[in-house]
Amino acid sequence: MRYRSLILIGVVAIAGAIAVPACYAPPSPTASSPTTGRTAWGDPDLQGVWRYEGAIPLERPSQLEGRDTLTAEEVAARERVEKEQEAKRLEGVEGAAVGRRSVAESPIRGNEYNSFWQDHGRPRQVSNRTSLIVDPPDGQLPFTPNAKKAEARAAARYGVGPFESYLDPDTGERCLTDGVTGMMWQGPNGGHNRIVQSPGYVTILHEEYRDRRVIPVDGRPHGSIRQWFGDAVGRWEGETLVVDTTNFVDRTNYEWANIWTRPSESLHLVERFKRVDAATIEYTVTVDDPTTFTRAWTAMIPITKLPDDTQIYEYACHEGNYAMPNLLRGGRTDAARTSSR
Repeated sequence: MRYRSLILIGVVAIAGAIAVPACYAPPSPTASSPTTGRTAWGDPDLQGVWRYEGAIPLERPSQLEGRDTLTAEEVAARERVEKEQEAKRLEGVEGAAVGRRSVAESPIRGNEYNSFWQDHGRPRQVSNRTSLIVDPPDGQLPFTPNAKKAEARAAARYGVGPFESYLDPDTGERCLTDGVTGMMWQGPNGGHNRIVQSPGYVTILHEEYRDRRVIPVDGRPHGSIRQWFGDAVGRWEGETLVVDTTNFVDRTNYEWANIWTRPSESLHLVERFKRVDAATIEYTVTVDDPTTFTRAWTAMIPITKLPDDTQIYEYACHEGNYAMPNLLRGGRTDAARTSSR
């Protein structure tokens, strides 16, 4: 169903209906606002629908160990591959030719959504960077030993049970969230984010799971209530929006498709949004969580503004989780069939 206008109205209502604190004094608009990328009240304008459309992996591939960048020849080769894959996708070619499973194939972890659900068309943007992670220098997630074990357990049990409780599927399968850590950029099927601003607030609507973040930028301190997405407070540092998030609900005992997005009560996120040109925000996220990582790590992601008429469609997931009984029943049946062979 198309309801871009409903989404926009709803998000604006969320941001606008919240009373603006008396301590917030928005800057006076200037005559040059329309051309300087500022809102009517003078804040840098980040509004629109954004997504990561690059081909840079989060972690540096092992074959590129010790290398921060690619050569010009390697970049050119990757650009050729992206253009070739774009042409094949537009022709309706599926499968290995485009590096994705076809509609006829049954997807597994790493490709839960087959090609029917994937974004097609534009080639991904190629960069000379070898990883999104810029710190630590090796471009790897600095997992603790326990987190590495949890990651291995999650990979081993995915799709094979147990299927005894609604708590057994991971949070994504349960239509809860994949975690705020990767919300601004991950996901080939749900990576769109609509940013809407009002005096004193920035609201972000994430396509996948309909996640919403209402971020005050009026100088208030953190609250004391723990939440799934944490307690976010923002501030402007020149042209950069800095969002500091703490007070996450500890759900490390739950299954997560990606352990690195899993929150704990010790998680502390610092995000920076800097619009470097009309079509690009340089998004930087620093993750500090001693429960999962041995040290803080930082990723820098270029996110791209999509055309003004871009629509965010409904992300219907289990329709209120009514599908969970069938998911568990099907999983048990499949497990029983497998064990009887």
